[in-house]
Amino acid sequence: MMEDKRNDDRQEEPKTVDTNDKGAKDDESVANIQNLLQAMDLRIDHSTDETDTSESESDKVVKQEVSNLFSGQLPISMWDSSSEENEPEVPDVDINYDNIFEDVSKLTAVEKHLQLLYRPFSCELEMISRFKIYELCILITGSRCDTDCYPSVTVKTVNPIGLVKIYAGGKAVSTALTAESAYISLFKVVRMVEELDFKLDAKNLSRNIVNASFCMPFELDLYLLCEQHRTKVTRNCRTRPFITYNNEGENVVFAVFPTGFVLVLHSTKPSETRAAIAAFLPILAQYKDGYATQSKKMGRLCGDISYKLLWEHRLEEDKEGQLLYS
Repeated sequence: MMEDKRNDDRQEEPKTVDTNDKGAKDDESVANIQNLLQAMDLRIDHSTDETDTSESESDKVVKQEVSNLFSGQLPISMWDSSSEENEPEVPDVDINYDNIFEDVSKLTAVEKHLQLLYRPFSCELEMISRFKIYELCILITGSRCDTDCYPSVTVKTVNPIGLVKIYAGGKAVSTALTAESAYISLFKVVRMVEELDFKLDAKNLSRNIVNASFCMPFELDLYLLCEQHRTKVTRNCRTRPFITYNNEGENVVFAVFPTGFVLVLHSTKPSETRAAIAAFLPILAQYKDGYATQSKKMGRLCGDISYKLLWEHRLEEDKEGQLLYS
């Protein structure tokens, strides 16, 4: 009993809490960061030799980047990359714009530098009907069933060579080397489906508008281009950020952006596309207006979506040509 009483007397009084205490100060947080950096140092062998205790340059850089992360600063490498995006890109390739298709040995390098990309010719038709993909694939000889994202039946045509896809919702899309081949291939397959006693009500026949794209390695003075080619240029700054250029008597139309990006529209075959590009490049080369930065060339609007994809999609949706000729 006496021992229990002594133990009770030895109990410490409850500690009081200071309500004005706001936690660790900035000096303490800095000290904690320094302690953390010292703890991360793997070479803790305390030797009397000066070469062992000295830090290498790479270790100092790593410590500095870790310290910057704790203090809310970006690493040096990220600042370097961001500064590079704001510097103009001067091309290191000499291109003969008079005729880029003349020297075949340099054609691959030139097309890569100009980011020249061709699109296949395609036709699209909506059929007011619903298809069972597996049943349709069995009925059409030589077809293939695709059940990935959008279930469809793929049919290859031989004369002319083309590829036609029929989707479960009733849409049919054909792709070929020319616009005429895509049109013929599409209606060949549609007739095959009609012969299988499917009730079809076809509507909204259309073909793709954008056939190629490329990007000049410099910006363009569109104002001067419009002044000197008034009869061939259409411009409307309120509805679109590009101008349209069209030679009289030709089908091909160019959508030209001030950054040097160009869309080739309304072509019917690859030879027509190449001939139009070869004739238009020397004209564009005369209106050089400085060099664009990398960030300006990319022109990202949100994530990976750029103005190039945005306006290409809008032009494909503009079947009546209101964006081009308004």
